Amino acid sequence: MKSFWAHIIILVLCINQSIAQTDSTSLRPYKNNILPSPALSYSPKTDVVLGLYFLYQFKFDKKDYDTRPSNINFYVGSSYKGQNYLSSEHTLLTNQEKFYFKGLIEYKTYPEKLYPIGGNSNNNDYVNAEYQSLEIKERILNKLRNNVFVGGRFRFISIYDLKYTSPEGKPLDQISLPGADGGQYLGIGPMFMWDKRNSIMTPTKDFYFDVSTMYYLIDVSSESFFTIEVDGRKYYDLTADTKNVLAIQLLIKNTFGDVPFHEFALMGGNKMLRGYELGRFRDFHSIQSQAEYRKHLIGRFGATAFIGLGVVYDEISDFQYLKAALGGGLRFNINRKDPANVRVDFGWGIADNNKGIYITLGEAF
Repeated sequence: MKSFWAHIIILVLCINQSIAQTDSTSLRPYKNNILPSPALSYSPKTDVVLGLYFLYQFKFDKKDYDTRPSNINFYVGSSYKGQNYLSSEHTLLTNQEKFYFKGLIEYKTYPEKLYPIGGNSNNNDYVNAEYQSLEIKERILNKLRNNVFVGGRFRFISIYDLKYTSPEGKPLDQISLPGADGGQYLGIGPMFMWDKRNSIMTPTKDFYFDVSTMYYLIDVSSESFFTIEVDGRKYYDLTADTKNVLAIQLLIKNTFGDVPFHEFALMGGNKMLRGYELGRFRDFHSIQSQAEYRKHLIGRFGATAFIGLGVVYDEISDFQYLKAALGGGLRFNINRKDPANVRVDFGWGIADNNKGIYITLGEAF
């Protein structure tokens, strides 16, 4: 009998030790990481853009297990058509997520094709524009309650050294697009955000929602404009193991006032309606949506398939120019402990047979 109880005591002690080791393992301090990643994109507008990302994932308090990791990334890139990029973007969450900061500093030289405003412009109806820009933006939010934040945003952008040429290369002194002379713009406004995502870099469940407005002054003139933006995202973990995720996004932007051409609601890019060049279509308002299925394959590898619908418009009749895009891609996780994917996407803009290839860091949304 004594032997029986002795074995029971030993068994209990072993179980307790095993549990303690498991808890200790699961609650290890967060390990900060610096991760490099190549970047590549292709579109007819930019040709091939080659670049390099550096991602820093970290926590201010490594033992704060309730706070999602923060991140800072640095990017440098250049294209064969003369685009040059230098930027730093960050998402910072202080201890217990009391404050949430998200911002960007970016300098770029940017030759591009400018098409007439609207959703029905012709592929051959454009002027070539070349300019330099400096952009600084930040959102500063305070936690109201769990996952709910309120605060404000500010944004400064300077557009300068603008030059225009015809498709044949002839210099143009004037063009009819608003804001063609460039300038400096300062915007500020309130913001509400509800963010229940389990990860900033690679969300697999719950949702994200924000709504914001910004009022802009143009240089020292009396001209001004303002914007209203809504961004909603939902993530479904279909098999409860993060290996099959359905992600959905709805993005709405409305602009009012003396809006310069580069501040209109834009369609396309490497995040929304992939396949269309960013700014190929622009107007006062836009509604864009997309759905993406994300599948874990093996080890660090995954694959995706996505489809998007969107329209830029000024009047309801412009909805007849609804655009669609679809595509697929591969994923490679560069951080097993805190997933961060390098994504390789191929997008096809169905309306005008536009195509885009994107290799970059982080999910599109």
